[in-house]
Amino acid sequence: LARQNIFIPATQQDKEIRLRVAAYCRVSTDSEDQINSVVAQQNHYSEYINNHAQWDMVGIYADEGITGTSAKKRDNFQRMLADCRRGRIDKIIVKSLSRFARNTTECLAVTRELKSMGISVFFEEHNIDTKMVTSEMLMAVIASCAQAESESISKNMRWSYQKRMQSGTYIPSSVAYGYRLQDKEVVVEPDEALVILQIFSMYLSGYSKLRIAESLNERNIATRKGNRWDYCAIRYILRNERYTGNSLWQKTYKTDSFPPQKLRNYGERDKYYVEKTHPAIIEETAFSDCSSLTTITI
Repeated sequence: LARQNIFIPATQQDKEIRLRVAAYCRVSTDSEDQINSVVAQQNHYSEYINNHAQWDMVGIYADEGITGTSAKKRDNFQRMLADCRRGRIDKIIVKSLSRFARNTTECLAVTRELKSMGISVFFEEHNIDTKMVTSEMLMAVIASCAQAESESISKNMRWSYQKRMQSGTYIPSSVAYGYRLQDKEVVVEPDEALVILQIFSMYLSGYSKLRIAESLNERNIATRKGNRWDYCAIRYILRNERYTGNSLWQKTYKTDSFPPQKLRNYGERDKYYVEKTHPAIIEETAFSDCSSLTTITI
């Protein structure tokens, strides 16, 4: 018998699909201008999403002053991914691939994971939507360019840091407890400096590092970040030559890999010891006595 094909036309109209949309924005430095840029991006995407009748805004996830080389360091990026895995987001809007990630492998891995959950990412600047079949090839090319740019910037920054270390004009981006940065100068923080003096004095008097930490905690003296003191924090202070007013630079270094890793410098890179780079809190003789002290009595 001949097979009979029967055509059945569609009768049901497609239902209007509403999408839960989020936006992600990031700036790579914590300068005031860049933070203002985050606010501008937030305002832009609030208006952008609200102008689409079929979109419901989930929220705007923003990271300020965070590098784009690794997504693991971006708290709000990770929070956005967690919300995606919980089924709270259908679409993500981002300005560009470089704002999303400068690590090509990581960028593709994240977008593939999102796509497997039915979540698309739209990169506004490049007009790329990951729901399209050809998006991955375009993303790979653009992400590779963004990664190369990031590698070049990192290399130039490391070169600049090294030249300033060699000339003795290097100013660190952060300073040890007891100091603060003021007008690009390292100055003493009086209240913290008193704590540093107590730590060295107690250690020279025979107190153990653990007992010193316990004493500070008992007196409700917190670290700069508001944490409790411990053995490692006291040991770090007692070994830090910065309190003598001198600086040993490049104790750690970043690898040439991407993303770079921060490692302790055991001789793999040059070190630079510069005297009198900032005011001293501890005399060099007291620092040397602490370094040579091995017997603890209390």
